[in-house]
Amino acid sequence: MTFLPAMNRDEMERMLGEERVGRIGLNDERQPYVVPTDFAYMDGAIYIHTPSNGRKARLARDDPHVCFEVDRYNEAVTDFRSILVRGEIREVSDSAERRSAMDILKEKAVKSGDLTEYTVSPDSFSRILVLRIDISEMSGIRSPLNGEGHHKARVPPH
Repeated sequence: MTFLPAMNRDEMERMLGEERVGRIGLNDERQPYVVPTDFAYMDGAIYIHTPSNGRKARLARDDPHVCFEVDRYNEAVTDFRSILVRGEIREVSDSAERRSAMDILKEKAVKSGDLTEYTVSPDSFSRILVLRIDISEMSGIRSPLNGEGHHKARVPPH
């Protein structure tokens, strides 16, 4: 059995600061509910936002136990990194903390080139729920040799 190299805490925190999209897993009765979401990493916690009356908000209120996954990989999947977080999710009510999380989300959106301007009106801000995942466990793996020495996957001719 081959074990993949573990990422250290600094590598994981750097990646959480760089990546824009992760996948949150929430408990939805008998089936897990996993959905991609943009996120912010700040002060050792992960922040997401969602409409206050949406499914993610309802599930987070019903059961605070969540997992969160972030990955990065090349086209041939010879160079990859993956982080798995387990923790508890809670609603953020502090307006300064909400604003800081939204500012990071805005910076990531603008930096990705998807948005040249990202504004949240006071009216829509009140309908957005900001959720914080307090991390209880975090682990990360990466490809051996960071993908070096692996050949690209062969593509058969048409």
